[in-house]
Amino acid sequence: MLNTPSAKKQLSAGASTLNLKLFQVMINEFLESTEELLTSYLEKMGKAWWVEIVTKKPNCTYYFGPFVSHREAQISQLGYIEDLERERPQLIAIEIKQCQPKELTIFEEEWRDKTPHNISRNMSA
Repeated sequence: MLNTPSAKKQLSAGASTLNLKLFQVMINEFLESTEELLTSYLEKMGKAWWVEIVTKKPNCTYYFGPFVSHREAQISQLGYIEDLERERPQLIAIEIKQCQPKELTIFEEEWRDKTPHNISRNMSA
């Protein structure tokens, strides 16, 4: 039964489908590793794109990225905003920019509350 022309055609078609799927996997892996290399290079050069979200209560600046393009960062920003909204901060600003953040989350209220200027102002009140 396997020697019939229709059986050989089916085997050949199955092998072609398997080869195509294997080729697609190889291409996807190549593209992913190429994107990772490009992102790493852009990040080192300070040219990668980041989503910067500034909040109040808590006073924080969050950086999400890096991204290869402005468009890629723009598409991803909604997910980050949704994640932050679970913590119920007041969103102040969202900006997509090329930068090289030193920290991914910067808490500002701790050092602002402890400055001598705030202490002396409170003492005079």
